[in-house]
Amino acid sequence: MEKKKQNLLPAIIVIVIMILLIGAYVVGTYMVSRPDADEICEGVYIDKVNVSGMTKEAAQEAVEKHVGKLAGRSLKVDVNGEVVTATLADIGYTCEIGNVITQAIQVGKEGNMFSNYAEIKKVSAEKKVFPLQFSYSEKKLNHFVKNKCGKKCTNAKNARIKMKNGELTYTEAKQGVSIDVDTTVEAIKTALQEQEEEQTVVVQAEVIVQEPKVTKDLAMRCKDKIGTFTTSFNAGNVSRSRNVSNAARLINATVLYPGETFSVHDAISPLTEENGYYAAPSYSNGQVVDSIGGGVCQVSTTLYNAVLRAELEIVERSPHSMVVSYVKPSMDAAIAGDYKDFKFRNNTKVPLYIQGGTYSGNVFFTIYGEETRASDRTVTFESEVIETIEPGQDKITYDKTKPASYSQVTQEAHTGYKAVLWKIVKENGETEKTQVNSSTYKAEPRYITKGAAAATPKPTATPKADKKDKDKDNEKKNSRKTPKPAATKAPAATAKPAVTPEATGVPVTEPQGGE
Repeated sequence: MEKKKQNLLPAIIVIVIMILLIGAYVVGTYMVSRPDADEICEGVYIDKVNVSGMTKEAAQEAVEKHVGKLAGRSLKVDVNGEVVTATLADIGYTCEIGNVITQAIQVGKEGNMFSNYAEIKKVSAEKKVFPLQFSYSEKKLNHFVKNKCGKKCTNAKNARIKMKNGELTYTEAKQGVSIDVDTTVEAIKTALQEQEEEQTVVVQAEVIVQEPKVTKDLAMRCKDKIGTFTTSFNAGNVSRSRNVSNAARLINATVLYPGETFSVHDAISPLTEENGYYAAPSYSNGQVVDSIGGGVCQVSTTLYNAVLRAELEIVERSPHSMVVSYVKPSMDAAIAGDYKDFKFRNNTKVPLYIQGGTYSGNVFFTIYGEETRASDRTVTFESEVIETIEPGQDKITYDKTKPASYSQVTQEAHTGYKAVLWKIVKENGETEKTQVNSSTYKAEPRYITKGAAAATPKPTATPKADKKDKDKDNEKKNSRKTPKPAATKAPAATAKPAVTPEATGVPVTEPQGGE
């Protein structure tokens, strides 16, 4: 037994020595491989940056450089064959480094000597990677797709209708494309993840093909005159004539597609000197005054009558406050501020073309479309006055700066009316009469300005009483009986001023500013 123990002693000694040697080796190796307190051990990466042996400051600089390089990569989006380029920084692509560098420094330093040594050896052999979390701005990404990429899209172009040398001509229609913003944004997000290694991120945008609403074949069906009307104006009133011509010019060549509504107010506004208008007579609060754009209502009225004859859908129409001379009652259409407008809708299946203009003291409008009405159909319109309203007594204004003999008519009287407009259709040997509208026009008296300056009388000297006069005065004083005063005649009644009939001179219209 004793001999057996003696045989094991050398083995135990060897084991102890080996352990000591291994421990010494580990300690020595650890002491050699252990990084300094402020350095990162070998095999540590932050994303794709090898930060081995770096201090915190050096690692911070290296990682920031790496992030900046990634954000500076290109993003190319193909929009229907056209490429839109940006950097990832343009869409807010960035990374919050946070405390990842602190974590990297702590590798191999948080346990005891043996565990730290084991971790250092493992990291050195297998690498330890701290990933970075990249992000982008949803707002900037959507703005990039919607605005920059969207600019490469083209709207569908309808076939156009033009008047050339008195003939209608037609252009070809074109397809358009619009970008699907949501789908394209998701495609970019996916590409950013899948193409991390690429210097340029390439994405195909999702586009939607837009077909034109009006093809050339449909546009060519607009070829027939379906409604026309002309009114006359005093070409000698230069300012008013210019207004009529300018408003007609702004409406001329309008193409109204099926289902669209046309507004005269929108087409000819603003009524300003910059837009080609002048001051001319118009109605305002029952009086005729000069306003910028006076006369444009004759344009809307002329178009209204052309639309009636084309039998299109009337959306909005208002009468003037007082009757006008260029059409019969209820045949007018006033424009005033934003509360009176003439609107109509293209309720046909083809585009409409509006031709308008002035010539030799006339303003005209012709509407082209597709004639689908029967050849024996005739349409006429009849104005009927159902009530006449007399103007009443003159309105007199006295001017103290004028002599008593002064008298000036500042506005003629206007008779008021209530009227209706009838549409009479004859077709297949039958006649149908329907009411189109009803209108009320105010009566306005004649306005007269008279002088009211009073003459100043000269002072009269009082005559001296003679002796006979004194005797008579004494007799009157002594008289007990008081004589009765003589009867005085009543003053004669003043005759009422005569009412003049309605003026039928220069045509006038509603003011833009309102009544």
